[in-house]
Amino acid sequence: MKKGITLGIIVMLLLPALHGQIHLFLEEQEIAYDDSKLKGWVMPVTNNLEEALKDLDDYIKDRSNIRMKKDGKEVMIAEKVALPAIAKKRGDLIGYGYITDSYYAVAIIFRMGYDISLNSEEYPSEMENFHTYARQFMSYHYEQAYDRRMETIDNEIKDLEKEKNKHEKDMDGMAKRIGNINGRIEKETDELKIEEMRTEITTLEADIESLRNMIPDIDNKLEDLHERKDQLNTEAHTYLGTIGSL
Repeated sequence: MKKGITLGIIVMLLLPALHGQIHLFLEEQEIAYDDSKLKGWVMPVTNNLEEALKDLDDYIKDRSNIRMKKDGKEVMIAEKVALPAIAKKRGDLIGYGYITDSYYAVAIIFRMGYDISLNSEEYPSEMENFHTYARQFMSYHYEQAYDRRMETIDNEIKDLEKEKNKHEKDMDGMAKRIGNINGRIEKETDELKIEEMRTEITTLEADIESLRNMIPDIDNKLEDLHERKDQLNTEAHTYLGTIGSL
């Protein structure tokens, strides 16, 4: 099966990057697909086509109760499906992922025959409905992409806080141990035992100091993660606001 992509002129908006620079657009383009040329809506996605196509599958299932299937690594398809919110006729809903020199993209096509697909010239109202459908998927994909990154950061924060709490708990335990040993020293008369206990105190104090020195580094990492999370929140709102105007 021969599949390719023919790109038209892209009007792009420069925004803070999710994975490097991403220029947002949603444009009707001609797609070379299965030895035919079809029109579809093309959009940039984050730099993981597998995740983007999985998001498309989830969106179509949740929105339209339709399950897509894989047709090779870069294509998802649902054949002969009804999408009354878009068009009266049945057709094949196709999601095609590809990579250019500048971005990763997904094209969404509604094919109603071998070389017939929704397009603005012949089906203006249906294509406008399809535009809304594609834009809503685009919003869904970016929401999911940011949620995944937020979850990764939240897990890193959780792990660091757990590590910090363990260090603090260990230091508290060793401090109590030192207090107990000092109490025993006051009652002990055997100099050899006293010396052994003092040696143990020295070791515990060194361990406490070692753990204490780790805390600032953990705090710095936590601060960086919280800043990254705030930045992602800002980026997400910017992206989603822009997508809503495409």
